[in-house]
Amino acid sequence: MQTTKSSRSVYQGQSLVETALVMVLLIIILASIVEFGLMLNAYLAVQDAARNAARYSSDYLFSYRDDIRKCRPDEGGGQATRDFYRVTGCLVNQELALARPQVTLTLSMTNGDDVVVSALSIAGAGKVPTPTVYARFPGEFGEAGWSESLDWFGHRNQSSLITRDKIENKLDMQAPSTGFVAVEIFSHYDQVLKLPWITAFISDPVPLYVYAIMPLVSAEPDE
Repeated sequence: MQTTKSSRSVYQGQSLVETALVMVLLIIILASIVEFGLMLNAYLAVQDAARNAARYSSDYLFSYRDDIRKCRPDEGGGQATRDFYRVTGCLVNQELALARPQVTLTLSMTNGDDVVVSALSIAGAGKVPTPTVYARFPGEFGEAGWSESLDWFGHRNQSSLITRDKIENKLDMQAPSTGFVAVEIFSHYDQVLKLPWITAFISDPVPLYVYAIMPLVSAEPDE
């Protein structure tokens, strides 16, 4: 049977409609993959910053404090801070500055961004019946931990989510005395594409939280 001209036009029109629908679906999927990929990249950058800062500070003297609020020495010969907590916070921001795309913490604003650092002294088996958190530093902040936004700008954006109970619940009953440094980063991811089918279900900006815990010899309790 011979296909008429009108029938071919109908088939072609149907194909165009189907192609358009498929293209819309593909664009939605591709755009979503790009947005979530950028979000994952930001999360991994924050995670690496926490780990690297905690790893570096694990060899530092946690009791060293000063009143210098500069991450780097200036041209006039002014020294950079050697304060344990400020150095750790500076390292976090230096690591984030190396990320591509760059991740920036807006500590000066009360929008939730913060770096919280704590040094923990753990009394292990043999010193006490049950391994426990012997002390937490800086002592003046207690469970809240040292806050970079509070230290630099006078307002605390976040408090530590690593509580004494959480730590003690994870300690082995035979754990020896030790020390830890905990670095927590509270950040946010501003969605780049602002896709309505994503922002309808996920807040914009997206809050990010990561932490890293490393051994800290200087915080071991005295026997």
